[in-house]
Amino acid sequence: MVICVNCGVELDDGLKICPLCGKDPGKKEEQVYDSGNSPSGIIQLQRIENKRELWELSGIIAFSGIAICTIIDLIVNRGLWWSLFSDISISAAWMILTLFQFAYKRILTTVILLMLTILAALFFIDLIGTGREWFLPLGLPVTVAAFIVAETIIILYKLAQLKGLNLIAAALMVLSGFFIITEIILDKYVFGTVNIRWSIIVAVSILPVSLVFFFYHYRLKKGHRLDSFFHI
Repeated sequence: MVICVNCGVELDDGLKICPLCGKDPGKKEEQVYDSGNSPSGIIQLQRIENKRELWELSGIIAFSGIAICTIIDLIVNRGLWWSLFSDISISAAWMILTLFQFAYKRILTTVILLMLTILAALFFIDLIGTGREWFLPLGLPVTVAAFIVAETIIILYKLAQLKGLNLIAAALMVLSGFFIITEIILDKYVFGTVNIRWSIIVAVSILPVSLVFFFYHYRLKKGHRLDSFFHI
């Protein structure tokens, strides 16, 4: 059986033209859906249409929720208070859904826009809230550090030639650094001084696990199977 590289359908040996997409099954061609005459073009158009309809439906639900919360708050409290928090949260959730709907293939762009959306939501929540300000000293650095960690893991995944236990080990080590940074930020915000305690314990606990994963990955890379390595 031959697999068409353009549409993925299984073909009999010897076929020069795929009956589904009408292209050479052994040659990757740029997908063009101008007329939608081919079955694959119709399927692609249906997917695009379904995605757009889902986005429109999510927008209707989100803005309906915003309108309902705002109206109830105005009627009950004769002003805007708690509805501002829900409105910001709903708007941020809809923006995140929009990003995953339309920009998921551009990972770096999605991560940056996702970070900006969350930071904007946290900023406005802090702005309308009462009490001690927390966005600049706490929300901003922790959020940025979290996204740097996520982007670092994504980059390591893309750069790794052999993907396996080594990625889990690298991700654990990156997370241990994030825990240390988080505790430093929290200590500065809450106590005004830095006294690293629990994050060091977490990092020290993660380190041997990461080294074990790296070691197993190295042995498996040399051709050892995992079941034979453990004598199973």
